[in-house]
Amino acid sequence: MIRRWPLLLTLLPLLLGLAAYGMAWRGWAEGFEGTLARWFPGRSAVATGFPYRLEAELTGVERRHDGAVRLGVRADRLRLNRGPWRPELTVFQGQGVALDAALGPLAARVAAASGNASLKLAGNRLDRLSLVLPGARGNAGFGPDFTAASLELHGRERTPGAAADPAQPQPRGQLVIGATGLRLGTGAALALEADLVVRGHGRLTDYTAWAGDGVIDMAATVRDASGEVLKLDASIVPLGTALRLAGTITTVCPLAVQALLAGTPAPAEWRLRAPVRLALESALPAGGAVALSGIPADLATRARRRQMPACPALR
Repeated sequence: MIRRWPLLLTLLPLLLGLAAYGMAWRGWAEGFEGTLARWFPGRSAVATGFPYRLEAELTGVERRHDGAVRLGVRADRLRLNRGPWRPELTVFQGQGVALDAALGPLAARVAAASGNASLKLAGNRLDRLSLVLPGARGNAGFGPDFTAASLELHGRERTPGAAADPAQPQPRGQLVIGATGLRLGTGAALALEADLVVRGHGRLTDYTAWAGDGVIDMAATVRDASGEVLKLDASIVPLGTALRLAGTITTVCPLAVQALLAGTPAPAEWRLRAPVRLALESALPAGGAVALSGIPADLATRARRRQMPACPALR
């Protein structure tokens, strides 16, 4: 005779497993709630999303950091997600998002109706922070206001390798910027790719300590629908409460670049067949003080690509 086990005994291992996972998930949820309490003091968040995720939602979020570098973030509504077994990675979805950053008189801001972000930490270090803002609008701290169909910001902390020379400033942080449909004021739609590497002798936890001999290496490319318009290679160094930018601009539209920096209407200009290199120096915020040199005296007689669209108005 075949002995039949009661159904309850058959399901008991499954029930015990579910109970154990439920207890583990509750522990992960309490850890997530504790993290949110530290990130947003005075706010109470309850984790939901059992069994596959941890999720919490906050309204009227605002955080600020004041000091030599001032930072602010606001969101009308903020949803946070985390995998139960991935405490190092948090994903954010925001509505009515606004960000601002300032160093002395240099103040940048950006806002968007919605935005997504992800934050990955490695212990107490920033492994990656990524933000995607569709329909962004704001100001870089100098020049005209901008709009962008999409703006992406990707930052990370960098650690020097074992062979790094301790006497030289080493890469400590990196910011990658990408924008499509970017318009400066009423300028043409452009695409921007920029890579900024921050070098110094220590971690980027104290601006005053970094500013003693720190430097930012910047490479940026601006394109329109017809190709590359300009390429910037520059260094940015602290200059009191401002920043000094010096480098070169390689461009096929030198008069458009000159008008952009001078804040004047761009003249009609066909793209050069061979780009020219211009020298640039400015204090940020510029306030109109931009030194640009290197425009060739024979520019009017140089070969042009008249079969292509004319140079775009950059602002």
